[in-house]
Amino acid sequence: MTNQKDLEFESAYVKMAYSRLEAIKDQARLAMTQVLEVEKGGTHQAKVERDVVVRSSLARLDALDIGDQALVFGRLDFMPPAPLSEGETYHIGRISINSETMDPLVVDWRAPIAEAFYRATGKDPMGVHLRRHIFCSRDVVENIEDEILLRSLDESDHEDIEKTSPSALFAAISRPRSRFMSDIVSTIQSEQDEVIRHQLSGVLVVQGAPGTGKTAVALHRAAYLMYTYRWRFERQPLLVLGPSSEFVKYISRVLPSLGESGVELHTPEGLCGYGGAPVENTFEARHLKGDLRMVKFLQRVVRNRQRTLRKEARISFGRKYLLITPEQSKEIIESVRRRSGPHNPKRKIVELRLSQFLAEQYLAGGEFAVDVASVTNVISINSALEDSVTQNLPGEDTTELKKEVAAALRKSQGFQLVVERMWPKLTPEQALHDVFSHRALLKLAGGSLLSEADIELLLIKGDDTPLTHRWSREDAILLDELKPLLDGEDDSQVSYGHVIVDEAQDISPMTARLLKRRCPSGSMTVLGDLAQSFGPWQKRSWDEVIAPLVSSRGYELRELSVNYRTSKEISEVADRIKGQYVLGAKKTKAIRSFPGGVAFIVHEDPLTQAVKDIEATFRKGDEGRFVLIVPRSLLQRSYDMVNASSCSDWRGLSVLDIERARGLEFDGVFVVNPLNLVDDATRAERALYVAVSRATNIIKIYDSEPLPDWLLDAKLT
Repeated sequence: MTNQKDLEFESAYVKMAYSRLEAIKDQARLAMTQVLEVEKGGTHQAKVERDVVVRSSLARLDALDIGDQALVFGRLDFMPPAPLSEGETYHIGRISINSETMDPLVVDWRAPIAEAFYRATGKDPMGVHLRRHIFCSRDVVENIEDEILLRSLDESDHEDIEKTSPSALFAAISRPRSRFMSDIVSTIQSEQDEVIRHQLSGVLVVQGAPGTGKTAVALHRAAYLMYTYRWRFERQPLLVLGPSSEFVKYISRVLPSLGESGVELHTPEGLCGYGGAPVENTFEARHLKGDLRMVKFLQRVVRNRQRTLRKEARISFGRKYLLITPEQSKEIIESVRRRSGPHNPKRKIVELRLSQFLAEQYLAGGEFAVDVASVTNVISINSALEDSVTQNLPGEDTTELKKEVAAALRKSQGFQLVVERMWPKLTPEQALHDVFSHRALLKLAGGSLLSEADIELLLIKGDDTPLTHRWSREDAILLDELKPLLDGEDDSQVSYGHVIVDEAQDISPMTARLLKRRCPSGSMTVLGDLAQSFGPWQKRSWDEVIAPLVSSRGYELRELSVNYRTSKEISEVADRIKGQYVLGAKKTKAIRSFPGGVAFIVHEDPLTQAVKDIEATFRKGDEGRFVLIVPRSLLQRSYDMVNASSCSDWRGLSVLDIERARGLEFDGVFVVNPLNLVDDATRAERALYVAVSRATNIIKIYDSEPLPDWLLDAKLT
């Protein structure tokens, strides 16, 4: 039962903390206003100082903006260091707030002293006498809940004192979902906190079944790292990589609610600069384009554009034709290839060597002198230069004259056309489109790397020109791989201080190379569930997933073991599905129940029945977030039926295929044609496992055929 006196105290304290928060905001606004009101102009130093004040004030206001979230959610009372003395008390919240005398009113949840709020137990109280959960609606305290962890110093070693199970956790995980993910800052559990506060350096791999809070842990780890190592991320930002644009949008509000707005959120294609990437490759093409064979393939693509002339070329210059033979062009090409460096900058070396060779030929005279009137496309050269050449005497030093002739040659259109044939300047888009558009180029670059079937997968068919070709996610990653081959390292490209990869079980080896390029330090957090892998790179171990990412130092593996989100009933269904393809799969440890939340429905038109059931859910007024998951072939029909139904404007409903549902969570999930969510039977159970585990409370599975016995359970059918 809540102690009224304690409730009144916490209410007054929270009001005071909010009042101080507003005062700090006012100070930041005042500082910015005052500096902006100063007469513009002044010395360079004055302008710089003014800009610094404005930027720091805006950053401070941004960090203090926690929206509608509660500022304070907990309190720690530590045991006194000596009998009859008072222990220290700290209020825990989203951000740090100090009094005017710089005493801590609210301690940031990421501060070391706050660690005990998440990790202290009866067995290991960490010096905590009382842990208080404070339930607030902004600045209004609605309830408090206390846990006594240490009654006296003598009881600190008593193992019979167990941690209680506060209603804070159950209230949070039972709350209906919205279109955006919420933070779990007030309910982080001990095993989650250990991952969140793990050291920055090296690669940390976090394996966790559905509902264990991997995504929440990933985002809170990002906030913790930003707080603890802020100096580092001022130079190199922190990146969170998600599997889809829907996922990135879903998590977009978590970090701002934790006082962090400087973290970058991307999909792999967005990180490469191709945010749309609307083309969907076939399953086989995705596998091929993500394979490490593409590294050597792309190197060959670039090398094959450094070509020896097939036949001799003539370049008109002044009153002469200058000749370059295939043998001479080969010598130049091979000499430039031997130099290190990317393709495009080395074109200048080709130009220089070819122009020097032709300048020598021009100065030597020879059989190619012709009447200028018979020459088309003659370059007009400086008459003084031509006179110098004419008056040149044998034995004279022609070094400077040769430089002038070579420089004039490089301005020749005919000369540049020859160089373009030998060593064209390429963009990644041009190089990739050219090779994908021509079977001969694919065979030349593929060599022993690619089979005839592989070439068919890569070949662009039909009337897809460079102006109309759109890229897939896999293409975007290949384009990014081409950039350093063509232009070298881009100084303007962002280098990240730490990368957090969620839903990492399906990242391809080529995606791993992309991340390694973006994060040279190798400091990464990789989260996923191998059982949820149903893409082209399924059936891998973490060693295989991580291999292209890590150095000889290897990685550290942590596991999240408790399912906080999914009900026991849904977890049982998910476990049966996982048992079909994971030998000896461990059962999920779920902590909450939602009786009656599982249903299997056989109907001649399963999609029609699913939409009817969704309409009934809508009419009941059930709160939360719901999704209809269908095979891609049914997406358009599903959109049309939902739009024609009574729930056409229901913002709580999504219609998705299994790829775009990955990583998201819903209160209710309606799955149509469960064993046909992907286009081949070998991945069917894995895809269904992912679909079922998106649900927290309700899962309804529809098919026109009787469902297999291994999926059904007598208690549920």
